[in-house]
Amino acid sequence: MEKCAICNTDQALPRTGSVRITALKEEGPDLRLEINEAHLRILDMSVHLLGYVNAYRALSELPEYLGRRRTRYGLVLVMLDELASLMELMKECEKGVTEHSSEVLIEGFFSPQRKQEGMDRVLEEIGKSEILFMKVKKNLGREPSSIDFTFFKDQFRSPGGNTYPMLEKVLRYDWRCGCDALPSDEEMDMLFTAIELNVRAAAEFSHQWAMANEYDIDFRLETRYCKDGVDKRKEKGYWVTAPL
Repeated sequence: MEKCAICNTDQALPRTGSVRITALKEEGPDLRLEINEAHLRILDMSVHLLGYVNAYRALSELPEYLGRRRTRYGLVLVMLDELASLMELMKECEKGVTEHSSEVLIEGFFSPQRKQEGMDRVLEEIGKSEILFMKVKKNLGREPSSIDFTFFKDQFRSPGGNTYPMLEKVLRYDWRCGCDALPSDEEMDMLFTAIELNVRAAAEFSHQWAMANEYDIDFRLETRYCKDGVDKRKEKGYWVTAPL
């Protein structure tokens, strides 16, 4: 037995050794990963997305100010784009484990069309979550008027709708003086809550996989607190106590 560097408790040495992320060298739209590394990618992507979750919370703690809604919307778009990729990789990992595959292959994973289809699919799936409905109801103090994310679906289904042109349109100065509407604060907060729930679940899924396989991964997620937050709770954000 040896002492854990994080919590200073006794732990058994991992029997299966360490698994590491390697840089992707192949060019093209497809994603091919060894099954264990694919699980680790889920954990790494989740930690990356939790950084955006922290940033959104930090912006939301401040009172209304010039640019607040626009910046929050930009963060939501980035999180939604990456969540689509994360959830697709998770599904393929689950499928690979069930079928005892040694690798994960997702054709067209990096193609713009696949990403757009993925975001549309994610918006459909997360809107059906009973856990999300109950959480939003608790945050609002009433049942939400709508939880189908119609505004965001319409944006992505518009001609040429995909993340980066939308993000540029939201954040950059508009010389054509367009007056495109932003989603309401309630719509943004509902989507943010859905994203956070799914990212946290993905992090826990991949970390449980690592522990079950006894991989030596120094990872522990902590929460810290403040007096308020986007959903009126005291949780301020997420911290990873050791890098992957």
